[in-house]
Amino acid sequence: MQTVKITYLYNSGFAVELSEHFLVFDYYMDHVDTGRRGMAGGVLTARDFPADKQVLVFVSHRHADHYNSVIFKWRRFLGDRVHYILSSDVPVREKALRLEPYQAQQVEGAMVSTFGSTDEGVSFFVEVEGVRIFHAGDFNLWHWQEESTVAEVNAAKRAFLQEMEKIKSSISALDIAFFPVDPRQGRGFEAGARHFMRVMQPKVLVPMHFGEQVDAVQRFIAAAPAAHTRIFRIGARGDELQVNL
Repeated sequence: MQTVKITYLYNSGFAVELSEHFLVFDYYMDHVDTGRRGMAGGVLTARDFPADKQVLVFVSHRHADHYNSVIFKWRRFLGDRVHYILSSDVPVREKALRLEPYQAQQVEGAMVSTFGSTDEGVSFFVEVEGVRIFHAGDFNLWHWQEESTVAEVNAAKRAFLQEMEKIKSSISALDIAFFPVDPRQGRGFEAGARHFMRVMQPKVLVPMHFGEQVDAVQRFIAAAPAAHTRIFRIGARGDELQVNL
């Protein structure tokens, strides 16, 4: 049995701890709301990284709510244990593996594959220690139906479904999926996540990309009950979920 600990940092940022690896996705908020800096408040400091594990840091795209160059300062205390996997659109000069959509690379015992996005950058599929993880980045059904024309909504649906076909045909099973539930879209804000959950049937679905509107998680859960998928009921930065797979 593999035990995985997921910690919510902020927006689309998470830490995922396994037996031999420590993964960080889309970290950008580097200050706490209150109290001491640390993972309990959604911020990663030197003391939060396990001393004996490989650290893989993922950046899905260059948007300011998914990327903060502070991540490269972690190399000062992590040394050769930290490895950066970035979408090719992120403008950096630092040493990092940069991937475009539909590429795959082995990184320190993890197989990292990328898919496309319906916004910028890539989405990640990571197979590590027998655990299959998908982080959507900004891949979502961005319909914005309350402010878009019918043609724009239909185009958004087509783009989303086309990418879903590629994901479904390549990934046979998922343990953990991180997917946007952005309440700014208004009515139907959870449509993309509901579709993804229904098609891919991950064992665990982790809502993300809701910013300060954490109540979107509860609204999503109420709108998308699913017996086959456990949903991480996030309430605040630093919340943890332990998953036994």
